Amino acid sequence: MNRRALPILWQTLLLIVATLIVAQLVPTAFFMFGPQPRPDFVSMRDLADAIAPPIGRRGHPRDRERPRMLLSGVADMPPDPHALGMVANPEFTEALARLTGIAADRLRLVYESDQSQSFPYHRERDTGGVPMRHGDPLFFNTVLVGVEQPDGRWQLLRSPPRPWLSQWQKRFLLWFATSAILMLPVAFLFARRITRPMRRFATAVETLGHDPDAPPVPVEGPAELRLTAQALNTMQQRLQDYLAERTAMIGAIAHDLRTPLARIAFRIEGAPEAVRSPVQADIEQMRAMVAATIGYLRSGAGVGERAAIDLAPLVARVAAHAREMGGSVAPVTAQGRCVVTGDALALERLVQNLVDNAVKYGGGAELELACAEGLVRLQVIDRGPGIAPELIERLFRPFERGEPSRSRATGGLGLGLAIARAIAVAHGGTLQAMNRNGGGLEMVCMLPAV
Repeated sequence: MNRRALPILWQTLLLIVATLIVAQLVPTAFFMFGPQPRPDFVSMRDLADAIAPPIGRRGHPRDRERPRMLLSGVADMPPDPHALGMVANPEFTEALARLTGIAADRLRLVYESDQSQSFPYHRERDTGGVPMRHGDPLFFNTVLVGVEQPDGRWQLLRSPPRPWLSQWQKRFLLWFATSAILMLPVAFLFARRITRPMRRFATAVETLGHDPDAPPVPVEGPAELRLTAQALNTMQQRLQDYLAERTAMIGAIAHDLRTPLARIAFRIEGAPEAVRSPVQADIEQMRAMVAATIGYLRSGAGVGERAAIDLAPLVARVAAHAREMGGSVAPVTAQGRCVVTGDALALERLVQNLVDNAVKYGGGAELELACAEGLVRLQVIDRGPGIAPELIERLFRPFERGEPSRSRATGGLGLGLAIARAIAVAHGGTLQAMNRNGGGLEMVCMLPAV
């Protein structure tokens, strides 16, 4: 028994709330328990370590977070801040000299002033726009250091260019990716939980459209879908009851007509031959119509137990039987494996009606069978003159005939094609008629392949 499901509205709201909670918990966990990323700046200690690394400092774990100074080249003159569009501060040079142990006159420190990256560090006065932390300048923009070598030339070290993504931006992307990965399985299960019943519901409704006696639509899934399925099943039951009542009524009327027909036939036996023969012919025609009507109502579209059926031998058997009865039917042309799921007796009746119609009205039949793109295509082509395009659809109505007369000598009662289309529809297929360019009528039956 299916558990009571929440409406789609509440399921969606719960998913949104869960997504928001995960989206907040993951960044909070990273922020509280993970190492904080180092801002992209160069401190005075970084400059000193780049020029003269202290003994025992190399390989320290914190060195991986320190920006590596780039060797910019060797120049004959120290870097000129005015020529480079940079700023120089003698106090910074003195501080760098104290940290490295190199004379201040052998060092040159120039940098681009920073006016935007001061927060959360305080920018003191007279520092050229450089943020300060505990008296230590932090260079967020380009910084250039020149060190005089023993040969009098100057070695230039430049801070690395600012990366496209800062450490904080990378950490934010990591938070976002982790939250998304954690929510993907939940979102997948949520979508699957909703869409799977919808797909089954759509399949059941499609089957119901072809076969009124199809099983009821499964009542499952969200509350809205369950209510829809229950309403559809109720409607299906009412339609079945209505059709059964109408069929029983018409069948009873047709059955009851046999009694007055029998009395008329009995009473006409004493009439003169000139009167008796035409009346008996009319009686026989009425009996045939009553029998055909009862057969159509009881089993015209009836579909029994279904199984996988290869149509090629079935169609070949019907064609061979028609040839034995004197019909001009060409051998069946089959392409591929043409297997469908259906009632063998009903499908044989469908093919038989199409062949009989082609032989009776078209003088002969050609049968072609092929399977492609999940559909089995059966073509029954006759050799007759065809039919007016506006009359084609009327062929599939009960008691409609392509031959306008009602004579039994020139045709049947007009139920063959109606029954054939009903059987095709009950198997989830279609039956259409069309005129051929070279003459003749072509019946095309399309059935779902296995």
